[in-house]
Amino acid sequence: MADPAVPDGDVGGLIRGERVGWDRLRSAQSSALPPLPRDHGHLAALDGSYGYLRQFTPNVLDAVTFAGGTAAAELLEAVAILRELNATGARKVPDDAPSGFVPARFRGYLDTAAANRSATAYRHYWELCVLLALRDGLRTGDVFVPGSRRYSDPAAYLLTEDKWADQRAEFCRLVGKPSDAATGLAEAEDELHTALGKLETTLAHGDGPVRLDDDGDLVISPLTAEDIRPRRER
Repeated sequence: MADPAVPDGDVGGLIRGERVGWDRLRSAQSSALPPLPRDHGHLAALDGSYGYLRQFTPNVLDAVTFAGGTAAAELLEAVAILRELNATGARKVPDDAPSGFVPARFRGYLDTAAANRSATAYRHYWELCVLLALRDGLRTGDVFVPGSRRYSDPAAYLLTEDKWADQRAEFCRLVGKPSDAATGLAEAEDELHTALGKLETTLAHGDGPVRLDDDGDLVISPLTAEDIRPRRER
């Protein structure tokens, strides 16, 4: 079918006819490999090391205390459940065990295991997802280890409430912002409405760096020297 002498309109007929035929096409389709999962088999490959991971991960979870903010609440609940499963020797993950922390690329493994009613496969994949999410949480700071220097609470690097109270007025004076949150939000809202009003005016004239084309799409013209020149020099 790679013969350039064959007209394009004849290719389909030759494939379905004497050159290939429907039988060979159906056979090729039936023997095609299934599509890869969204993670390209990463979690399945990791499951091959499940027995090795089980040699030390239960001890790590038992020895280390993890904490985190609101974003990590569901994951920390899953860690507590996994710790309990390890301590009691239970094999089945409870039906109400959280799984919202599982990323979309791994979700298919859990759904397939649940559909097949395979408690063992579900336990493997759920546990691996907990461990991977815990690793990622430690890296991002969503999860921390109390007392640890490397994985300490990110809030420890911020000013304490008492220290911030002493410096708040001076900081707000330096940046020109009100110390009252409600006042600051009201000012930000006014600035937004003012900016939107200027944008509407620019779009209405149709001759500025930002305009709408005939189809109503936003067009941003390249900046000129006049556009970037400081206002005091214009």
